[in-house]
Amino acid sequence: MKNKFAFSFILTVLCLHFLLAQMPYTQKLYPVTVEADIPYGTATTFAGGAENLVLDLYKPVGDDNCRRPLLVMVHGGGFIAGTKNDVDVVQICQEMAARGYVTASVHYRLGMHPLNFYEPYALCNDAINPVGINKCIYATDTLEFSRALYRATQDVKGAIRFLKGRYEMDSTDVQNVFVGGSSAGAITALNVAFMDLPFERLPFTDAQVDAPQPDADLSSCVPAPANRSRPDLGGIEGTQNLNGQYATVQGVADFMGGMFDLSRLAGPDTPAIYLYHRTDDLVVPSTYNRLFLLYPFCLNPINLCQPLTTRPFIHGSESILAKLEDMGNSAPPFFNDILTSYGPADGDDCLDSPPGHSIDNIPLRCENMSGFFAPIIAANGNSPTGNCVSRTHFQQNVLKVNVFPNPVRGGELRIACSNCPAGEAKFRLVDAVGRNCATAVGNPSDFSWDLGELPSGVYFLFMEMDGARVVQRVVL
Repeated sequence: MKNKFAFSFILTVLCLHFLLAQMPYTQKLYPVTVEADIPYGTATTFAGGAENLVLDLYKPVGDDNCRRPLLVMVHGGGFIAGTKNDVDVVQICQEMAARGYVTASVHYRLGMHPLNFYEPYALCNDAINPVGINKCIYATDTLEFSRALYRATQDVKGAIRFLKGRYEMDSTDVQNVFVGGSSAGAITALNVAFMDLPFERLPFTDAQVDAPQPDADLSSCVPAPANRSRPDLGGIEGTQNLNGQYATVQGVADFMGGMFDLSRLAGPDTPAIYLYHRTDDLVVPSTYNRLFLLYPFCLNPINLCQPLTTRPFIHGSESILAKLEDMGNSAPPFFNDILTSYGPADGDDCLDSPPGHSIDNIPLRCENMSGFFAPIIAANGNSPTGNCVSRTHFQQNVLKVNVFPNPVRGGELRIACSNCPAGEAKFRLVDAVGRNCATAVGNPSDFSWDLGELPSGVYFLFMEMDGARVVQRVVL
């Protein structure tokens, strides 16, 4: 009986593996191309300056699917550091784009007001800092973490709306959009996914008293114009790309993140959740604890490094998992990829290699994540559809279209196609948030278009002819 049960179990596992292998968006089939530094907005920094917001877009090459799922990834860095080029986020974007996703790595506003006093104790000295401590993380109090997270959330919501607005040029499916992140990026992604009602706005994001004058040693943490006012940060959606799209997502990928309020997991239409964490993480705890556990565990908080006594408590991925399990049938779909083999976080983990705050075996995590998301994508009505060609594939293998001068000079745009069939093509100019700005019909072999009345900016030219489509970036 035991052998028969074992054989049945193995057969079930093999069948499940075979079925997942046949599902779209789970196998790495495509090379990947990257379009860098696409602008999606401008926003005000914590110090009162204006910051340009950009993202990098990863696409599968040679994929003719018109409705590709979209994954928006958010980098980590404690809300004060990190970039959209961080290795873990880039590798996840590459892995998922190779499976047929369009993926984006997003730059968002960083920074927070620091303390008005600071002593660079021995292990916090920049010259001999052995654990990578960034002195700018010495925030004034918990409200600065809340405000930094809120700004990041607003920016990522704006990026999602931006990408939904240009779904045609990217061949994406607006019904299958996912958000994910690493560390602070995962905290942001969870907030994006579950803060969807106005009353869920984070505390301390209304107008607050001015921040204190920072300690002289921390002055470099506050960029120009170094405004210390803390104004009302506005509604949960922010002000970027209010184009009629919603920033809702079907799932969230939590790599080493957490939530400040687990009550947001309840409710209808809750996104699916993929959870990854190491239980020995000393930066973001996997259970409920303060952020940056490495300070009390790895350093003497009294005489070696100034403590962060006001850093907030957070529910890490283990706490999120426990909450989901307690919810029973009312819980959204979730996937547990938490690594417990490392044991709980403690001082013995301070010299781990890799450290507890890292993603082990990213290809395997992406295999698990894509297998988890694939049935959700299918349930939302998606299956790969042909009869449309991605921009990269189309330009390289079908029509040879030249657009000039680009940037446009004098308002006149010329279009010349060297191998188009006889007949007329339809032209459409779309702005960076997906709004139609101008249309025309003409001979694509030699077409002149007067665009002098349009404001300066980045646009996308769609040319459609005989069921085929080309997209070109145009600068006015």
